[in-house]
Amino acid sequence: MAVYTHVSSEDLNLFLKDYEIGKLIEYVGISEGVENTNYKLKTEKGSFILTIYEDRVEKKDIPFFSRIYVLFIIKWN
Repeated sequence: MAVYTHVSSEDLNLFLKDYEIGKLIEYVGISEGVENTNYKLKTEKGSFILTIYEDRVEKKDIPFFSRIYVLFIIKWN
């Protein structure tokens, strides 16, 4: 199981208000993976993946992972 950080819908809605992705419709934890917590989000404006980097990821490595996600999005959209 790879959902290490459990997020309430109230906390998630507070977090998402700073982003223009629409109102949260539903979310589910993604059990695949070994290091980070991932949630699949469904909003009024589409589907998204929320990754919570856990303590096992060093802060200096986060930009690397962010670039990988951006490249993945560009390639598959």
